[in-house]
Amino acid sequence: MRAMGIDSSAWGKYIPAELTVRLRPAELTTDWTSVYNDLDLKRPQSLMKDLEQEARSKGLENIAIKAQEGDRMANLAAGEKNVFGAIAHSRYMRSGQKEVTVEALPSQGVYIDFRIYPPEIHVDPKGVLPR
Repeated sequence: MRAMGIDSSAWGKYIPAELTVRLRPAELTTDWTSVYNDLDLKRPQSLMKDLEQEARSKGLENIAIKAQEGDRMANLAAGEKNVFGAIAHSRYMRSGQKEVTVEALPSQGVYIDFRIYPPEIHVDPKGVLPR
């Protein structure tokens, strides 16, 4: 005789409870848009493109400067006195100028959304089956 899907030989015996636990991982979301906008910063992709363009133009500018310096050294007829000293001085003045910018903290912070989910616990008590 089978009742409730349990074999008749199990009647009167103890059957342990079934415990099922399901965990859901925590979720973390951040949004830096307000910080970037407040500090007037660029996104990483656009910053990379700007730096690449700046490096390219700086390289071309340095090539032009080297060519002009070479022309000055080669032009002996111009009679420029101490041409090497003048070139060294102009190089020092170009590379010696530094600009320092101090940024303050942004007025708005990073938006952080952190969600923790409780575990789902299901207990199916079995216990002792009646005879």
